[in-house]
Amino acid sequence: MTAPPEEKRRTPRIQPFVAPCHVVAGPRRMAAYLTDLSLEGARVACDADPPAREEWVSIEVRLPREAERSSLSGRVKWVQAAETRKGHVFGITFEGMSPEGQGAVARVLAEFRRLAAELS
Repeated sequence: MTAPPEEKRRTPRIQPFVAPCHVVAGPRRMAAYLTDLSLEGARVACDADPPAREEWVSIEVRLPREAERSSLSGRVKWVQAAETRKGHVFGITFEGMSPEGQGAVARVLAEFRRLAAELS
């Protein structure tokens, strides 16, 4: 397992953000939760054995206010044991995502920023 790297993100992530999802890694499909979403990546928490570092994965998720499930593809950048529960967390960097997936993430982020601005 590899510890999460130093903060190198170029885009802020939505925190807290949690959405149930499925991770598809090769022939495996596991239940998980998508968290800390940004245009460039996300954190994923799962109880199953996590994908390997650098493995290509697809995240199947119904994002808030989206009618259809989105498929967000990317590469696993780090993996670690979960601190507060059993299981693992891992970070993915989105790569090769479809325009539909990119649009769905962008809409969720825009809505989150709009709601946050209303609270300010």
